[in-house]
Amino acid sequence: MSFTIPGVAVPACLNSVLAQMIICGTIALLGPGLWNANNSLGAGGALLPYLVNGGNSLVFGLMGLFCILSPIFVNKIGVKNTLIAGTLGWSVYSAALYQNNRFGTEWFVMLGAAVCGVSAGLYWAAEGAVILSYPEHAKRGRYLGLWLGFKNSGQLIGGAINLGLNVKSKKAGKVSWVTLLIFVILQACAVPFAFLLSPPEKTKRSDGTKIVVEAKTSTKEQFRQLWKTATTRQIGLLLPIFFASWFYWGYLSTYLTLYFSVRARALASFLSAITGTTACIFFGIFLDSKKFTVQTRIRAGFLLSCGLFTLLWIWVMIVQHDYQNHPPKGLDWTSPGFGRGFGMYIMMQTIGNMVQNYLYFLIGTIGDGTSELSRGTGLLRGVESWGQCASFGISSSKFSPFYTTVINVVFWTLSLIPAAITIWEVQDRKHVAEESDATKIEFSDVERDHVQTLEKQEQPALSS
Repeated sequence: MSFTIPGVAVPACLNSVLAQMIICGTIALLGPGLWNANNSLGAGGALLPYLVNGGNSLVFGLMGLFCILSPIFVNKIGVKNTLIAGTLGWSVYSAALYQNNRFGTEWFVMLGAAVCGVSAGLYWAAEGAVILSYPEHAKRGRYLGLWLGFKNSGQLIGGAINLGLNVKSKKAGKVSWVTLLIFVILQACAVPFAFLLSPPEKTKRSDGTKIVVEAKTSTKEQFRQLWKTATTRQIGLLLPIFFASWFYWGYLSTYLTLYFSVRARALASFLSAITGTTACIFFGIFLDSKKFTVQTRIRAGFLLSCGLFTLLWIWVMIVQHDYQNHPPKGLDWTSPGFGRGFGMYIMMQTIGNMVQNYLYFLIGTIGDGTSELSRGTGLLRGVESWGQCASFGISSSKFSPFYTTVINVVFWTLSLIPAAITIWEVQDRKHVAEESDATKIEFSDVERDHVQTLEKQEQPALSS
């Protein structure tokens, strides 16, 4: 059996879940992975962070809106077509950054940001629905780790390009415009890979189970379901941590731009991809471990990822307070004290990726089915994006970086309380189903005993 895309016959082996994860991973590598590599340079490699931070704020504002609304598009045109539409915007924004870097063009940055925001909003919810609904429950953690590994590999490749082209730039400044031009070309290649995605009804799981695909409904019903999902106790209590989980990124991008040399920024892009990928792969293996119940994994994963992230903010505030009083300029790996500030950046990116991995796994445990998971992941990425929008909005001005860290710490700490309530209530769907079946069987046995007792009581009366 095979299915076709325009002009190309696709082998049936591409219908496996593993093949679908590799396709999604390749798109993540070329699209958001390289976009992250670009932004890991600090402000898209620009000389000053403020214009690009404003553009990023617009990206995430629109992305948040379209992430949340994307289940309506998934319902109308399907997961695959929504994903295709979601691959169109990254190369446009990178082209705008290239124009700004080389020729000083500013208006294109905002236009490219708008196009990227709409497109990325559709991408994230469609991609999230695929990576969470296609795999069987027992392998979601591993596949999440594989997908994040691909995405971070995009940052790794981009970081290698960054480092190779800018390794001689020992001073502060902007990166080579050739770096951005290469990103434009590579990101445009994400589009054809989206056509290889198999629809959920044709995808084959290794355990033989079917992917839950909900019937199409009206737009009005989709809005009703979206509101219902957003206002449930479980999701509602998670919305604050969704917002706070990426709120730090605007600060971190500005931090790297203001204090480090061009080649140090390139090294940060390269090295943070390696550490983030490695951490997520091992973390994903733990989240799938059969040695522990799903409740234990969910709770331990929360304490590990979010606990480490909380402790890390202490280090961030100490370093930033010192930089506030004695701001360095163009810290290079040959500079005294480089490791202290650089190590903080790498750890923030690494643990931040673990938090993202965990939140996706958590949403996958709470929900099921392509529509339900597109709503869940749409809300996750949408609210996260609004956190990034606010973060880059703050960083687009010359607001004190130290006070930005204080705001981050307050938001993050307060978000942990409602999140912990939901996390301690989550149960594995399979476990709940087994309990339900056991209850039915137990009730059936009691009912049968009761009937047998009544029959015994009736028999003497009949014989007499």
